[in-house]
Amino acid sequence: MTIGVMMWKSWAEVFFVLLLLIGFFISIALPNPWLNYLIIFLAGLLSGRWIYMKKGKQPLFPFFLIIVGFLFGYMLGAYPSGLINTKLIAILFILGGIISYYIHKEGYIKF
Repeated sequence: MTIGVMMWKSWAEVFFVLLLLIGFFISIALPNPWLNYLIIFLAGLLSGRWIYMKKGKQPLFPFFLIIVGFLFGYMLGAYPSGLINTKLIAILFILGGIISYYIHKEGYIKF
């Protein structure tokens, strides 16, 4: 089995690791905690939209895995600034995802 075939069969795990690294490096690159909070809230909004678009069309577990990969990477990069900061990042991400999903579900934003 070639590497390309293996990557195609386990695409969710590949993207999990890729977004874990991207989230880690974005979090390290942002020294200001308020900018961290804004970026993670916007990422939560995007993930809520992504889940809304995929719901009912494709299995959601691979997409949850990818989203959690980004969140874990971001939280690992923000961990040196404190445990409270990491918890706040998780709360803002989840809150952004819920708000975005609700806004799209109710039809306030159409795409």
